[in-house]
Amino acid sequence: MTIYNFKQVNGKKIIEWNRGRRRGIEEASERIGNYVKDIKHLISKKGKIKVLEVGAGYGRSLLELKKEFGDKIETHGINLESRWNLDLVKKFGLYHKIFSKEEIEKNLPKIYILDAGKKLPFKSESFDFIYSVSSIQYIHDKALFLEEMNRILKKDGIARLHDAFKKKENYPVELMNLFDIWMNGKRVEVKDYILNIKKYKNIQFNKTKANPMGYLLMKKVNNFKLDLKYIASFDLHGLGDDLWGTKVIYKVK
Repeated sequence: MTIYNFKQVNGKKIIEWNRGRRRGIEEASERIGNYVKDIKHLISKKGKIKVLEVGAGYGRSLLELKKEFGDKIETHGINLESRWNLDLVKKFGLYHKIFSKEEIEKNLPKIYILDAGKKLPFKSESFDFIYSVSSIQYIHDKALFLEEMNRILKKDGIARLHDAFKKKENYPVELMNLFDIWMNGKRVEVKDYILNIKKYKNIQFNKTKANPMGYLLMKKVNNFKLDLKYIASFDLHGLGDDLWGTKVIYKVK
């Protein structure tokens, strides 16, 4: 995925920012619900909070949150590739005039370049609010990711995770489920496994009008373990240009 392209408008060459990486508060809310309401609630209780976005892209949502809440919020973001770094976030923020040149430096998020499908370099109970929009489908170890989100979430924190159990209805049947769980020789739906077999009550699967695929709403769960054995994962894009996401297969231990 290119960082951005250029296009001609009225004889001028301008930047065309990648649509999938430029989501701000409005578009993110269509997929994970009114997360700004959660942030306001947490700030009212604590005064200042730490927020983490997984798959921050250009950092638009984090910049807009900082614009709205100022010093009441400390913003952090994760991106996988080094080219999606803080310099790019700064360039985007200035280009779209979210902050001026005088304001931008003190309002930039902390960006971590790392694989969110591995053990994360954060202490337990580090963040008050965590969210992710359209990124989990690309993570290779989705079960570990969910366990890590719970680990780094504070006791009274909230996480909203879009496409945590994504199902590609238009894909061939064997590729539809990107989060594939097998138990006693049969496939089990992620939602059923977490809610009915593991019976975690602090987790909900919700939908929005604009997002029938839904999102996972998580509050801190004590001793959150999915007890899944990682079998294999593979990048669907390698099978065809019209396929994307990463399919991962687990077996219940």
